[in-house]
Amino acid sequence: MTNDADLLRGVGAAIAAHRRAASVTQLSLAERIGKSVQWVSAVEQGRRHAERLTDLVRIASVIGCTVDDLIGRPLDALTPGAGPSQTETVTALREVIMRTAGPIPITDLAPDLTDVAERVDDAWTIWHESPSAHRGVGALLPALVADAHAAHASSSDRKRSARALAGAYQITRQWLHHVPSGDLAWVVSDRAAHIAREADDPYLIALSAWALSGPYRRAGHQDEATRLCLAAADEVHTRIDPANPRKDLLGAYGMLHLAAAVSAAQSDQDGRAWAFHRVAQDAAHALGPGYYDPWTKFGAGNVDIHAVAINAELGRPDDVVELSARLNLNNIPSVERRSAALISTARGFVRRGEDESAALVLLDAELISSDEVHDSTIVRELLRELIIRDRARARPHVHGLARRGGLLAA
Repeated sequence: MTNDADLLRGVGAAIAAHRRAASVTQLSLAERIGKSVQWVSAVEQGRRHAERLTDLVRIASVIGCTVDDLIGRPLDALTPGAGPSQTETVTALREVIMRTAGPIPITDLAPDLTDVAERVDDAWTIWHESPSAHRGVGALLPALVADAHAAHASSSDRKRSARALAGAYQITRQWLHHVPSGDLAWVVSDRAAHIAREADDPYLIALSAWALSGPYRRAGHQDEATRLCLAAADEVHTRIDPANPRKDLLGAYGMLHLAAAVSAAQSDQDGRAWAFHRVAQDAAHALGPGYYDPWTKFGAGNVDIHAVAINAELGRPDDVVELSARLNLNNIPSVERRSAALISTARGFVRRGEDESAALVLLDAELISSDEVHDSTIVRELLRELIIRDRARARPHVHGLARRGGLLAA
């Protein structure tokens, strides 16, 4: 059985194991990623936290593994509690997706399209409003994807059925973002893109690019993720009537630029990241303070949250803390986004050595969305670093979070 000491080593232990398997010395790894030997040694021993995705991407490239190899953990450990485990959900989803790779038989008993479309919208609502959305949405997905395919195959309304099917794939990709099953995320994102093209729906095309950029970033292809988002943004821009713009298209245009901004920040492209963020800010301003996309929750508050995340990716903890102090989380109608903003804030406090503040912010994030905190790789690594430092005032809060998230034995 894995003990607490092994769990606390986390990413560092995985780096050390893959490095030795590849016969790469600490000195060689340090030289090739632009770090010191002391930094590599501290990360491998769990005394320092390799927080930035760009660092993990460079390390994975040198030692011949994937980022998922470094940050993943057994699926059964990800979501304790009632209902199907994430392992069972991934297995069921994989079976459904394999069955739908070919033509879908048309039967008289095909699911009602209106009902399927409502279930897609309900799944997105649960994702943005439920503190236990990962478990709640996961339980719905296999049947939803299967029924969306069957409804699409039998419907004469191709655009409407394609929107329902694309929506089912979009929410599936969102759920898979929290599960180390990268191959399935690629397939789901590609299916969503194909369906959007089939429907010739500019909104779905834009959102499929937004969804696909996530697996690209996770695989370490930040430049390709940026290119994909910008190409889709250019395409959707041609469909926007300047005199009377469709709000969903303008929101998708803004969300694509936010995704591009994150990718640029992860590539240390400071100027580009903020340029893309300004474009998104202008789109949100044009939509007005009350607008939020029902699926992506793009709007003014989401733009503000991304400013915090961009500073976190760029390694600017002071700016993270300063910006977060001005955020009004009540303006953001998504528990996932509100919790993510607080997780970014905690990153800033940890980098500044303000461990008690980091722990209290993570507790607030847990109250908003327990799943978002307990299933977060970033949170697990922050907690490992806080436990290693073991500062007395933060200790009870940190250990409680670590136990509830499965990082320490209950």
